[in-house]
Amino acid sequence: MMYSRNAAKQYQNVTNHGLVASASPTRLVQIMFEHILSNLATAQGCMERIHNNLPYNDVVIKCKSMSRAIRLIGQLDATLDMKKGGKIAENLHNLYTYMLTQLTLANAHNDTKILSECVRLVRTIKVGWDGIVKDNR
Repeated sequence: MMYSRNAAKQYQNVTNHGLVASASPTRLVQIMFEHILSNLATAQGCMERIHNNLPYNDVVIKCKSMSRAIRLIGQLDATLDMKKGGKIAENLHNLYTYMLTQLTLANAHNDTKILSECVRLVRTIKVGWDGIVKDNR
């Protein structure tokens, strides 16, 4: 069983590497949003199971997933070109900063409501990127 999980993980890593290696810059941003949403969904599932029970495995998975999502949002923020992006870049920076703060609070307090708000915000931004990627094809 352990061998098949490791093999599946290796296959996924190779597939993901190929996906990223051949992606355009706009597609890379879209992939980042997909990973953020995936990590937030994992964290939310763990939060719902945790409540006051604190099962160790769910706590660890939640923290890792939240950390990945926070890191990805931080990377998106760091890549903003404030000079070329103007007001849009400024608004995205403010939104990313807000989400980073909220996700940290959600993680610390195991708050699914705060997490859900951030998921909605990420989805809204992702819809815009999906349109950009579609237009660039």
